[in-house]
Amino acid sequence: MKRLIAILLIAAAAFATGAIIVKRQQAARFDRERAELQAAWDAEKADLEAALEKARARRASLSPLPVPVAPAASVAAPDAQALLKQLAGWQVAPGHGRALRQVLVLLEQLTQLGPPALPAIRQFLASGQDVVFSSPGGKGPRDVKSLADALVPFSLRFALFDVVRQIGGEEAEQILAENLGRTGRGLEVAYLTHVLEEMSPGKHKDTALAAARNLLASGATAERDYLFDVLRRFNDTSYVATAQAQVIQPNGQVDRSALRYLQQTLGEQSVALAAQLYQDNRLTEPGSKEPLARVALAFVGVNQQAGELFHTAVLDQTMLPDQRRELVEDLNQDGLSNKKAPTPEELKIIANRYALTQTYLQQDYVQNDKVLSAAFREADKDLRNMLQKAAAAAANPPPSQPAR
Repeated sequence: MKRLIAILLIAAAAFATGAIIVKRQQAARFDRERAELQAAWDAEKADLEAALEKARARRASLSPLPVPVAPAASVAAPDAQALLKQLAGWQVAPGHGRALRQVLVLLEQLTQLGPPALPAIRQFLASGQDVVFSSPGGKGPRDVKSLADALVPFSLRFALFDVVRQIGGEEAEQILAENLGRTGRGLEVAYLTHVLEEMSPGKHKDTALAAARNLLASGATAERDYLFDVLRRFNDTSYVATAQAQVIQPNGQVDRSALRYLQQTLGEQSVALAAQLYQDNRLTEPGSKEPLARVALAFVGVNQQAGELFHTAVLDQTMLPDQRRELVEDLNQDGLSNKKAPTPEELKIIANRYALTQTYLQQDYVQNDKVLSAAFREADKDLRNMLQKAAAAAANPPPSQPAR
C-alpha cells in the first residue's frame, strides 16, 4: 500500500513538472511570435508614413485646382412696407408673450434697414394709424421717462418713434419734428419733446411749446399732465394766466394738472392763488378744496399765509375726514425734498412744524376731535423723531476719508 502511494506521488510530481515545462515553452513561443509581429508592424508603419509624406510633398508642389461652389440662394431683404403691414396686424395683450416677441423681432428688422426704411415709416406715421400694445395690468405709462425706458413699447407709434430715433440722422429728426407739430395727443407731444431734446437740445423748443399750448387751449382734459410737463421743462410761464382760469373746472372740481403747473412755476407765490381759489363759490362738492389745501401744506413753516390756509382747511367740515387727517399727518413730508436726509433749511421747516403741532395739541378743538387729535399726535411724533435723528447725526458725523 505504501509503495502504491509513493508511486502516485512521484507520478503527480512528474506531471506537474512537465506541465510547467510545457507552459514555459508556450510562453516563450508566444513572446517570439509577438516580437515578430511587432517588428513587421513597425516596418509597415514606417513604409506607410514615408508614402504619406511623399504624397503631401507632391500635393504641395502642384497648383491647387479651383473647386466649383454652388451659387448661394439669394435671400430677399425685408421690405419696410411689408414689415409695417405685419406690425399693424399684431394685437398684443397681457399673457401673449409670443406675439410680443414677434413684434420686437419685426421692429428690430425694421431698425436694421436703416435710413432706407424712413420714407415708409414717415408715411405710416402720417396716416395716424396705431396699435396699442397693452402693458401688464393694462396701465399706461406713469411719465415720459418710464415710457422712454420701457422694454415693451406702449403702442406701435411709440415703437416707430423709437426706431426712427435709433436710425438717427437729419431725415429721422425731421420725421420726429413733423409728428411733434401735428399730433393731437399730449403723451406724444411730451415723448417727442423728450426724444428731440436728446437729439438736438433746444432746437425744437418753440415747436414743442406751441404744440403743448395749443392742446391745452383746446380744452381737452386727457393727458394734460404731460402737456404741463412740457411747459415746466422749458420753464415757460406764458400759460400761467390761462392755467389760473382753468384751475376750477365747469363741473366744480379742481384741475390738479393746472394747479400743479402753477405751484411748480410760481413757487411760494402759488399760496396766495390757492387761498383766493379756496373761497370760490363753485367748489361746493365735499372734499373738492383738498388740492388747494395741499398747495398750502407744501409751504407750512415757511409762509404765514400757508399756515393760515392750512388752519382753515383742517377745521373745514366740508373736507372729508380722511383728507383732514392726511393733511395733518403729511406735515412730515410735503414740501421736503428728502425727509430721511433733510437739508439745513429743511430742518428749520421741520422745527417750525414741530412747534406748530405742539401748539395744536394744546387746543381744545383738537383734543375734542378724534380725527385731528390722532393726526396731530402722529405728526408730532414723526417730526420729533426727524429732529432727534438729525441732532444725533450732527453729534456723530461719519469719519472723514483720508486724503489720497
